[in-house]
Amino acid sequence: MLFNDISILFVEDDTQTREEITAFLQERSFKNIYIAQNGDEGLRQYYLHRPDLILTDLTMPMMDGLEMSEIIKQNRIDIPIILITSHFEKEITEKAVDIGIDGYLFKPLSLARLEIILYKYANKILLAKKFKNKHKLLEEYKNAIDVSSSVTKTDKNGVIIYVNDAFCAMTGYAKEELLGKTHRLIKHPDTPPAVHKNLWATIRQKKIWKGRIQNVNKKGETYYEFSVIVPILDENDEIVEYIAIRQDITKLYQQEQFLKKRIQEEVEKNIELRRKREEENLLEAKFSTIGKIAAGITHEINTPLTYIRGNLELMMQDINDIDDTIKQKHYLIEDAKIIFDGVDRIASIVESMREMASQASEIPKPHNIYASLITALTLTHNKAKHIAPVFIQNELFEIGMPKEKLNYCAKIQPQRIEQVFVIIINNALDALKHVENYDKRYLDIRIEKEYDRIAIRFKDSGGGIDENILSNIFEPFTGNKTEGGMGIGLNVAKKIITDHRGEIHASNYDGGALFEVYLPQGDATCQ
Repeated sequence: MLFNDISILFVEDDTQTREEITAFLQERSFKNIYIAQNGDEGLRQYYLHRPDLILTDLTMPMMDGLEMSEIIKQNRIDIPIILITSHFEKEITEKAVDIGIDGYLFKPLSLARLEIILYKYANKILLAKKFKNKHKLLEEYKNAIDVSSSVTKTDKNGVIIYVNDAFCAMTGYAKEELLGKTHRLIKHPDTPPAVHKNLWATIRQKKIWKGRIQNVNKKGETYYEFSVIVPILDENDEIVEYIAIRQDITKLYQQEQFLKKRIQEEVEKNIELRRKREEENLLEAKFSTIGKIAAGITHEINTPLTYIRGNLELMMQDINDIDDTIKQKHYLIEDAKIIFDGVDRIASIVESMREMASQASEIPKPHNIYASLITALTLTHNKAKHIAPVFIQNELFEIGMPKEKLNYCAKIQPQRIEQVFVIIINNALDALKHVENYDKRYLDIRIEKEYDRIAIRFKDSGGGIDENILSNIFEPFTGNKTEGGMGIGLNVAKKIITDHRGEIHASNYDGGALFEVYLPQGDATCQ
């Protein structure tokens, strides 16, 4: 039954009333029922047993119900107290409101009314307990992460607001030296600027960033970490902070470098490729296991979270049905809103965990990306020759340029990647048509290796992207071109790049649009 998990303290000096109500409470199967004959005794029972709910008479010897309630509320403001009185006086009512009395029952007491009131507050108590339990569960998850990983939190501007002990041990800094600073404190000068640029571009788009970063500790020593950075959103889907979970992979990185050197010197090429494949399979299996665990956790949280929200909505209906003349209605509504906010907060964190657990599964083949660029430029040449000159690696594109001139190898699906390049080139050409002076028109394409991936940048002089659509340009049906198709094409391009475990970004730069495509190089080798 509803009352099985709830304990109640009943304070009443009248013997007949006390016996009658006690019998009524016993029939409802409360977990525990504590009885007191006056406020002084009731106070002792409260400190001894810490009940969930208090039902008390107003007028009693030694200490009345209001005096007792005032002391209890000072100790625990959230405990529901229902006051039984035989008269309604302004002075008493105002004092009860100031104290925080939650409900009233008038004598002669109606058992039917009493049961309604008890059910109402029992529901509220149980919901609060469940919410507290779920909050404790999340705290346990946090503790589990804290003992296994380095964790930091920053505000939306990147200022550190929380660090755990593991992060302090990894960096050599004390908490006091880190709080209020940014992660520039540990930034290694050799880390390519594009890494941090890509990191911020990703998380500011409310996406999870994962990657390996080279940093430096307080002693000036280089170390390597694998980081997962998650944007935390509020109920309005706005970023409020970022959480970063890190693993120190310095030893793993050093072992990797040593093995690479030894393999290059002593082991044949086929053995080297086999070792890398085995290492990749092991890493994928590890992340697959982590993904399954994370998916299970999110399911276990979502199920009770749905139950909590449903009951909160039912409780809100009951609150709205209360007469507007009851002063406590406003407080109840405010309390319910706070609980709703907490539930939404948990749901947001769960959604972030679910996204973090997802993994792409497509396995492309080794292919020269430069060759795919030449193919895409050939397909768009008839359009481009009437609009603007196109440069690739500082050289004017012409039909017949050798595809093997440069080699930028990565595991891709050539036709799909060429589709992405055609979409971006066509969009640039459509924008360049609106530049009146032909001499000021150009499309410049650069490809280069950055860190452990290949970057392809398309820079035009077409005036740039409308700031109103820049933030969601990769969403379908987004754009302002009369030709149409811009938003749809870029949405397709983004899906293709995402399937390749890559990234695509759009920005405005120097009077034009800049599209950047990043594809992981992996261990691809093109013959």
